[in-house]
Amino acid sequence: MRAASIVLAFVLTSCGSGHDATPAIDRRCIALPGDNVAIEPSKAGKSYFPGSFGKPAQVCNFKGYPECFATISKVENDWYPQYWDAAGEPSLYERSRAATTAGTSTLRFTWLPTFHHPVIVRIERSGKEAKLVANQLSGEGGYEPGIVEREVTRPLSAIEIAKLDAILSATKVLKQRATDCNSGLDGSQWIVEGADRNGYHFVNRWSPQEGPVREFGDFALTLSGWTFEERY
Repeated sequence: MRAASIVLAFVLTSCGSGHDATPAIDRRCIALPGDNVAIEPSKAGKSYFPGSFGKPAQVCNFKGYPECFATISKVENDWYPQYWDAAGEPSLYERSRAATTAGTSTLRFTWLPTFHHPVIVRIERSGKEAKLVANQLSGEGGYEPGIVEREVTRPLSAIEIAKLDAILSATKVLKQRATDCNSGLDGSQWIVEGADRNGYHFVNRWSPQEGPVREFGDFALTLSGWTFEERY
């Protein structure tokens, strides 16, 4: 998929909470034009997003006048799942709907740079323990995913878990709005997801230079132990 051909429809909704993961809806969407997006399962048959993410929810001004956009555009619904499928990743939305015990949760950071290898870092937590699962794909974030070319699975140390908790507390990254109206052609998507007893959480930013998503994403990439030519 060529990044230059992607028409991004990003929105400013909340991250979604509860098992239905229903994003906040801007009341102006009642009167403004906006189309529904059919949220379909991935080619591997996984439902990565709830149907509510396809409803008009956020006002953005891309064409010089306000319009209402869904949390996930048709392009994104086709785009992101390709990479999760290629990496053999689970659907965190589906996990959020399954019975979970207190203290059990999953965090995932997905980095999709247009011209560089995609990286997916997942953190599985259970009580005081946590496990890291990181995969780098052979493709590029703005084209095709390719296959897993390197991976690492290991337990996190007590110090790493403490740093993770500190970052989550300081940034409140999972409580940020699902996405904003910033977009571009050549850059990268920084996606943070969470699944716990409170439901599914989704936060998406395009090439953030600072802020909660950037801080959490940088930390997740560092946990992989890999070095990168650049992070953008």
